[in-house]
Amino acid sequence: MFTDTRPTIVKRTGQRLAAGVLAAAAALLAAGCNQLKLYNADKGEAVATVGERTLYASDLAGLIEPGLPERDSLAAVHSIVENWVRKEIKTAAAEAAISGHGADIDEMVANYRSTLLTYRYEQEWLADRLDTTVTPEQIFAYYDDNRDGFRLAGPIVKARIARIPAGLRQSRKLEEMFRSGDENDRNDFLNICQKNQYRTDDFSDEWTDFSTVVRHIPFSQSNFDDFLRTRRFYEVEDDQYKYMMAIDLYRPTGDYSPIERETGNIRKIILNKRRQTLLGQLEDSLYAAARNDGLFDIQLNK
Repeated sequence: MFTDTRPTIVKRTGQRLAAGVLAAAAALLAAGCNQLKLYNADKGEAVATVGERTLYASDLAGLIEPGLPERDSLAAVHSIVENWVRKEIKTAAAEAAISGHGADIDEMVANYRSTLLTYRYEQEWLADRLDTTVTPEQIFAYYDDNRDGFRLAGPIVKARIARIPAGLRQSRKLEEMFRSGDENDRNDFLNICQKNQYRTDDFSDEWTDFSTVVRHIPFSQSNFDDFLRTRRFYEVEDDQYKYMMAIDLYRPTGDYSPIERETGNIRKIILNKRRQTLLGQLEDSLYAAARNDGLFDIQLNK
């Protein structure tokens, strides 16, 4: 609850405030109102004021969850009012501090409003016109025509990592299973790890940056490409664990990123190109229509 030290601009507190707000809330909610009503014809009792701004009980109605116990409702009311007061105080301070820049602020607001309106209009206009189907053939064609844009900035791998207790008696057997190319051996290894809660990290299903993979294991090599050119398995041990890493496939820095790794990005690129083409057509058609209707006049010396 508000205490005596709260700002005097909060005009109503305690049970009376909660009762008034909850009564207004019940009336509005009964009418099916779930939105904030700042300009209700009958605003009801004033709850708080900051300067010339006033918060009324009816303004809070849609912000209070119906069916709350009285104590919880009261707490919600106090929280909402306190936040409103703080916001209005900050707004008033900002207005006073930048009062000499009113024209700039008005221009910013106008530009922001224009941007929001334009964006909303474009999205609604595109909704029925943008073809969102991107075929595998289109993806491959884009990839093939733009290969140099898909050069790797660092090596990528398909790899597996496992961590088992150091000094484990069956460590050699587990290592052989981990290194094996036989699917049954790998499955048996994973089953043993799962049963004994040994940690495993599997990066074998999709291409992953090697820099991401080695974060899961103690690794001191600085030249990733040199390491990957000569090693397919890596082991390191500390006082607690033995770490094992197997590299199934890799592509070095400067190689082409595999198309399966770029499919999602390419789809976004294709859709964005279609979107920009359609929006260009929209802008051109609006310009032509406005010119034909004489809605603008450009007065420049030719």
